[in-house]
Amino acid sequence: MECDFDVAVIGSGAGGAAFAHACATAGKSVLVVERGRRPSATHAAHDERATLIEKQPYDDRPVRVNAESLQLYMGGVLGGGTSLFGAVMLRPSADDFHPGRHYGERLPRSEWDWPICYDELAPYYDRAEQLFRVAATRGDDYDPLQRPHADVDARVLPIAPVNERLMAANRAQGLRPMRLPLAIDTRQCERCASCAGFLCPHGARRSAAQLLDEAAADHLLHVATNTEVERIERRGDGRIDHLVLRDRENGALRPLRARCYALAAGAIGTAALLLRSELGGPNVGRHYMMHYSPIAVGLFPRSTGAGHTFVKQVGFADFYYGTPDCREKMGLVQSLPAPGPLMLAKSAPRWLPRCLLRRMGDRMLPLAGIVEDLPNPANRVYLERDGAIGLQHTFSAFDRQRGAALGRQMRRILRRAGAVGCLLRAFPSREHVAHQCGTARFGRDPVRSVTDKNCRVHGHDDLFVVDGSVLPSSLGVGPSLTIVANALRAGAVAVAGM
Repeated sequence: MECDFDVAVIGSGAGGAAFAHACATAGKSVLVVERGRRPSATHAAHDERATLIEKQPYDDRPVRVNAESLQLYMGGVLGGGTSLFGAVMLRPSADDFHPGRHYGERLPRSEWDWPICYDELAPYYDRAEQLFRVAATRGDDYDPLQRPHADVDARVLPIAPVNERLMAANRAQGLRPMRLPLAIDTRQCERCASCAGFLCPHGARRSAAQLLDEAAADHLLHVATNTEVERIERRGDGRIDHLVLRDRENGALRPLRARCYALAAGAIGTAALLLRSELGGPNVGRHYMMHYSPIAVGLFPRSTGAGHTFVKQVGFADFYYGTPDCREKMGLVQSLPAPGPLMLAKSAPRWLPRCLLRRMGDRMLPLAGIVEDLPNPANRVYLERDGAIGLQHTFSAFDRQRGAALGRQMRRILRRAGAVGCLLRAFPSREHVAHQCGTARFGRDPVRSVTDKNCRVHGHDDLFVVDGSVLPSSLGVGPSLTIVANALRAGAVAVAGM
């Protein structure tokens, strides 16, 4: 049958945009289908109520999380999560590709190693950093993480004074704080306090939407926004016949045919579409992971600047492989922006007055821990009888134990920098799904995985999965750079096969 495009990509986030870019720049015609809209240039980017309370730029589908219907903080506009993320793009440790080295008896032997190793992905990390214009400090100590490529942009944002104190005080205690590699163009950045979680009004924070627009300017790449893929239809021989697209404006349905298809709707959205289309086998949706993220908030006697400038700049990899009182693999510690007054009011006790919350917001500095949660087949995405998306997820006692140990270290980090008090929280909220992955894992054995090492769905050479769904473990850093690098690798495989 005649094809409308060489490649159809479902989802415009980190993986979808990278895969589409790789195919389009190789001369293929590409259509990217995005269920969200293109963010308006006039959108009130710093409007906390519209953005974080009403969740206007976030995915509008309710998800039944452990039987409770919630709207989650998942990107719901062109660019997906990269239009709202905190811009940190770190390479993981090479050991992250071999989880069995640290979790041995906690994992089945078949899950001890990824189907690829770090060296196979290294050249694509280079390209990913280039495409997202990652800026990093070359002299920092990233160990045990892999360093950014030597040619990354060295024009990092000026360090906030509170972060200077944070770094100096902890270096004096033998720690190795580093400047976080950020996908931010420092020549355009206004150093807004409300950055992570908000749309960037200046275009300084790099997003997948920018990547798509640049490819569309010079290549055969098109984007269909406000368009949802209802299902994937197969022919009698099992190959993909077409996608059924629905215009979200008027409900009209139409078919779309391509020579190659790629799913990149996020670990929840991709799994739901595969389940709805009865594709991928019994492992689809299982092993859902999202980092366990303890939060430590330091309260300082004077303003930290967090209420009016960008402070998400510092990371610590010192406890990647454990703390003195918990010798287990954990992950990164990184700074966060201070929440605005509405989010503070949402999470704080009701009896605290708003004036006190505003004062606290200007005198705080939050840190987040990234604890690598382990895959568990009981943690899964599924479809309810009415077609709604369901998510069953519980963190293990092992996750919580490591999170508590990392939280104690974060409190010490903040107190060394002058915090007079420190509030600990086990996890941001039930609505946060930080760094979701794992629901269509790649692997060598079709019985235990959904996709092969090149991200093709087993038994379907024309269907790829190129988002965080394919990651068989959750890494000790945010997955955005790894998702982009892996999607570029899969894109090269797809192009070679056409």
